[in-house]
Amino acid sequence: MKVFIRAIVCLVGVISLAACDSDIIITAEQLPAPAKTYIQKSYPGAHVAYAKQDKDLFRTKYDVCLDNGMKIEFDGNGFPRDIDMDLD
Repeated sequence: MKVFIRAIVCLVGVISLAACDSDIIITAEQLPAPAKTYIQKSYPGAHVAYAKQDKDLFRTKYDVCLDNGMKIEFDGNGFPRDIDMDLD
């Protein structure tokens, strides 16, 4: 019975950790080097309006919004995964 209770407690702990994620506002300097290089080469003259690190148990990604309205999602290594342009 003790083994069963311990297994349930461990399972609940793992599930609660997996459900937790953290969004952290970061500076442009804190982005991975490939992300900074991509922004500089692809959008010269554009500046990072904000950057957010989205980290959970199994992955990290970065959401970046440039001052020209461009929104770019980078994977944990700093390579672009999704690009959106704000057409207001």
